[in-house]
Amino acid sequence: MLVLLPAVLGIASAAAGCGGSNASSVASLPSTTRATPSSSASSRPSTAALITCLRSHGLQASLGSAGGTGGTRVVSLFGVAITDANPASPQFRAALGACRKYLPGGGPPAVTPAQQAARAKAMARFAACMRSHGVPGFPDPNGSGFFPPGSIEKLDPTSPAMSRAFHSCESLQPNVGPHISLP
Repeated sequence: MLVLLPAVLGIASAAAGCGGSNASSVASLPSTTRATPSSSASSRPSTAALITCLRSHGLQASLGSAGGTGGTRVVSLFGVAITDANPASPQFRAALGACRKYLPGGGPPAVTPAQQAARAKAMARFAACMRSHGVPGFPDPNGSGFFPPGSIEKLDPTSPAMSRAFHSCESLQPNVGPHISLP
């Protein structure tokens, strides 16, 4: 399955998940934290607190990594798996906003409107490159630079054509926000 690796455009921004041919979707935030001179083990947010907060906001959160099966959509935030998650839903965005304080470093930094516009242009160039390099069904992102849920689920991330195109086009992805990677 294709994997979306975001350094999210501000924690309340929606990261549209991408899926493979099994209709799963996975979005993932890295499990590393930004180094700060005053960081100590006791000052880092707890994963348990993040899980508790997400659950209190109606999300199915548990310790684990993204790995949806069947039609399950899984989003992974710093090692916490959120099952049946729709990153574009108001509930998901509200939960992330409310639970941001439990993310390492307070979560990803906010992105400026100029960075958002640059991201959208970069993802459009990436999509065009994928099509020109042998993946004619690769969709265009929306105006915000995200692939709408379900838009790339029909693609086979294990195909040789996808792999060749991805390696040719990968560098066109934006420097901020979600990135697509192959398994």
